[in-house]
Amino acid sequence: MNAKLQKKLMNVYLFMDQFQMLTNVRDYVTKGPALQEKRLHKLMKRAYKIPFYRERFDRAGVRPEDIRTGDDLAKLPVLTKDELREWMAGEVNKPEYKDWIVDTTSGSTGKPLSIMMSPREKAYMKSNWLRVMRVCGYNPFTGKTMTRVNAHDENAGGRDTILQRFGILRRAYLDQYAPEEELIEQINAYKPDFLYLNKSELMRLVLYSKRTGTPIYHPKFYDPISERISENDRKLFIEILGPGLVDAYGSAETGSCLLRRKGKKNYIIHYDSFVVNVLDDEGNLADEGRLIITPLYKKDMPLINYQIGDSAVSKTKNGLRYVTDIKGRMNDYFYYENGEVTSFFEVTPVIAHCSDILQIRFIEETYDLIHVQIVRDEKAKMSREQIEEYVSVNLNKIFKKPFAFEFEWLDAIPPDPNGKLRMIVSKVKP
Repeated sequence: MNAKLQKKLMNVYLFMDQFQMLTNVRDYVTKGPALQEKRLHKLMKRAYKIPFYRERFDRAGVRPEDIRTGDDLAKLPVLTKDELREWMAGEVNKPEYKDWIVDTTSGSTGKPLSIMMSPREKAYMKSNWLRVMRVCGYNPFTGKTMTRVNAHDENAGGRDTILQRFGILRRAYLDQYAPEEELIEQINAYKPDFLYLNKSELMRLVLYSKRTGTPIYHPKFYDPISERISENDRKLFIEILGPGLVDAYGSAETGSCLLRRKGKKNYIIHYDSFVVNVLDDEGNLADEGRLIITPLYKKDMPLINYQIGDSAVSKTKNGLRYVTDIKGRMNDYFYYENGEVTSFFEVTPVIAHCSDILQIRFIEETYDLIHVQIVRDEKAKMSREQIEEYVSVNLNKIFKKPFAFEFEWLDAIPPDPNGKLRMIVSKVKP
């Protein structure tokens, strides 16, 4: 079917796909593995007909029939962002793709990346997000969602669809760049059942609420999307917005593939739509390492063994993989002149054990100086000077050489130009 007709049928696809997706967590265990294998086989046959992937299969000495389970994907090469960027750049201007949808990533790990999707794939990705909300407990027939304006959503801020006029899939949009008090007023007036914003955007509102005492309506469910959520973040979100915190993990390239539901400790994988593996540095399956994602629904322009850029901890129970922790971007490092590094995860315990710190970002100005942007709880037990000493002394116990620190105290840390918030910004060359 041509892409122009697919575009006209996107809302139909979105609705129909709901019947093909697992929405009951018990079914994830009983039906998920069989559906995953069935859809994986179809994807492998399709991918082998695409020159880009045929070369990768042949280079690894692998045939489509050699990939029987999700674990078998470890036999194929990992797809990096740079490889994907180069492939997309060579395809995007071809006339056969003129009616395809092109999304752009935020560029949080480097240059922005253009992602090509057929309208059919885009419809499935949207339907998958609706599935995420349903698995959390959201009812699309009675509930209301509220989110940020998305430049890629043609309907954002526009007229309601026919379904929405009947009260189904109701939604409202926030101008994420408006003043905090205005955004909170809109949330309080609309009273969404499901609220989702970029984590740094939602954190801005939460910090404003905590600082000024302005209450925010407690949605049944809310999701700080697009960025890793630390344990300190979780505590603060729950304090201000209530217990409805959920964590749907994914990317613009893949869609949402992992979900940590309200009150749960582990992430479940949407087994019917994704294979999620964890590989060590040698490319072997492991409990801890690089997070590797294969969306099974992307058959027109596949993403096989996509290295999303994060690392994770996982466990296998009754043959199913569960992710227990997502450790965030792998390129967040403090660099030393001799080429050594210290990762953010090595310094995390220092921050996590100080509840007086609400937000923090490290800017490595030189090999000897770190500029620290920091937000302090107004009810903090420690003074600013005591927190500065705590951070400096304890981090220098971890670093491979002592750094000098300069501190900048803020009400809220401004996000990066892409709307996200990196925890480490290094201005030195590795």
